[in-house]
Amino acid sequence: MAFLSVKFLILIIAVLILLKVSGNALMSRLILIAAGYAFYSCFDLSSSVLLIVLSVLIWLGGRIINSLRSSGFAGRSRFLCVLFVCLEVGILCFFKYSGLFPMPIGLSFYMLQGISFIIDSYRGDLAGEYPSLADTLVFIGFFPTIVSGPIMKAREFIPKLRTQKKLTADRLSRGIQLFALGAFMKLVMADRLAVAVDKVYSAPLVYSGLTLFFTSIAYTLQLLFDFAGYSNMAIGTACILGFDLDRNFNLPYLSSGPSEFWKRWHISLSSWLKDYVYIPLGGSRKGKVRTYLNIFLVMIISGLWHGSTVNFLIWGALHGIWQVIHRLIKESRASSGSSGKPGIISMLLTFLMVNLLWIPFRAATPYDAWMIFSRMITFKPGAAYYYIYTFIFGGLMLIVQFIACRRTGRDNPFKALPLGRMYGKIIFCALIIATAMFAYFGNGAFIYANF
Repeated sequence: MAFLSVKFLILIIAVLILLKVSGNALMSRLILIAAGYAFYSCFDLSSSVLLIVLSVLIWLGGRIINSLRSSGFAGRSRFLCVLFVCLEVGILCFFKYSGLFPMPIGLSFYMLQGISFIIDSYRGDLAGEYPSLADTLVFIGFFPTIVSGPIMKAREFIPKLRTQKKLTADRLSRGIQLFALGAFMKLVMADRLAVAVDKVYSAPLVYSGLTLFFTSIAYTLQLLFDFAGYSNMAIGTACILGFDLDRNFNLPYLSSGPSEFWKRWHISLSSWLKDYVYIPLGGSRKGKVRTYLNIFLVMIISGLWHGSTVNFLIWGALHGIWQVIHRLIKESRASSGSSGKPGIISMLLTFLMVNLLWIPFRAATPYDAWMIFSRMITFKPGAAYYYIYTFIFGGLMLIVQFIACRRTGRDNPFKALPLGRMYGKIIFCALIIATAMFAYFGNGAFIYANF
């Protein structure tokens, strides 16, 4: 069941009606659980069995770990925490790398949420009454986020279940606007750019170096609009249901370095890796060498999480190396007193580096990635293909970034429109009309749904 489908619209309307007439919190949980499994079963009915088995197992594991911790058995609690985390990682790796079974959709996302549940139980971060099985089933199977995130943490989402907001006109307005913006980003921007990207990357050695460069920019834009579009739709849907989720993207191509990029790109994953991998490894508390090693390991893990091919390992390793080198340079400048505010040059260089590193992320093989890169830097001749939408959507992104630099301190300038005012209605209607007129319906799949 895709977000952009009549089935999904019917599901949302049905859930809202049922939530409105539900008599208590338990009934609301059951409605959300039923909606989650109905949504997920439309993708793969057999994977729903795995989802519920893992959810129950995670709840039982977390409950035992929490009980042992509360009773003073810290050693046993720690052992079981490690055991359950290893079990979850093992299941994820089995499906991702063994090739024996198809990868269940969303497994990479909801398994990270399951790991957060276990670790938060061990840390005692699930404040108040311990989560019920119904709470856990909603958390892991929350249908707006289960396929492609944003990735939620147990200690942040479960308390929201106990304070679920009622649907209001303001909440409905904000949710619909976020969803509509996400639909525009996906259908009009990402899917149109995919036409050029798929064409060129299917036979990269045919095209000139300059064409490959502009196509790499097209993919850089496509990936942002596709994933940020999904995130906006997921966050908008959650808003309508009564849950406020943190944003997942904040103008990542305005970053002035790799660390800032990962604070702006796929924020929920970056935050998850920081809390559950980087800090437990020692973070920056155990000397410079250990800090650099931890940064590199986190990016390697990020690469392995994104995909099962060598390309993703290379992509993660290159990001890790870049982060370490950039940190060394910053520390050297700081010690010499020459550090300053980020400028346009650092932003351009960061964008260029991110753009180049998306090449192994998209290319079919490491050889293809290397040949694309080598043809680009040597301006190899070949077929020319300059896609007009690359320049149109790139220009739109630059306009938004310029506004952000001038008015919001490089923060996302988009705010909910006041639909009670005439100008708000006009702008919103223009967005809907533009989506209907310019949407490309030849590629409905979301990129991150494959990871």
